[in-house]
Amino acid sequence: MIINEAYFALEDQTFRLVEAICGGDTMSSYKEAKRLLSQNKEADAKIRAFHDAKEAYERVEAYPDFAPDYAEIKQRVYQAKRIMDLDESVYRFRTAERELQVLLDKVSERLAHAISPNILVSAGDPFFQSGDSNMPAACQIHISSRG
Repeated sequence: MIINEAYFALEDQTFRLVEAICGGDTMSSYKEAKRLLSQNKEADAKIRAFHDAKEAYERVEAYPDFAPDYAEIKQRVYQAKRIMDLDESVYRFRTAERELQVLLDKVSERLAHAISPNILVSAGDPFFQSGDSNMPAACQIHISSRG
């Protein structure tokens, strides 16, 4: 790579983009949701209970025929996940995290397509696609509703 004035200009613009994202409402919402989640002892207990149940399931997952309580352990994971997911703090954090990921995906796509529309963008969201894809209607509705 040749380092010249164009490189420094590009680097400067990159820093400005990062500052704009970090100073924006989406990042503020994410940081606030993360802060509130980290301070919520009830949510922390629910998250820990889910991780404990998940670890117990992972220990027997490969041997379902030999673990007599396999179905019960699997059910505990689903129940713990549901309890965790229904917690308001967890929900708000996940929503803020998703909004930030969508923003970053859109920025990546715009940068890549400014260079060439043929560049494939690997987004953090498996459902993130351009509007011209051949996805089922339900996926299109889901994506278009994200804004």
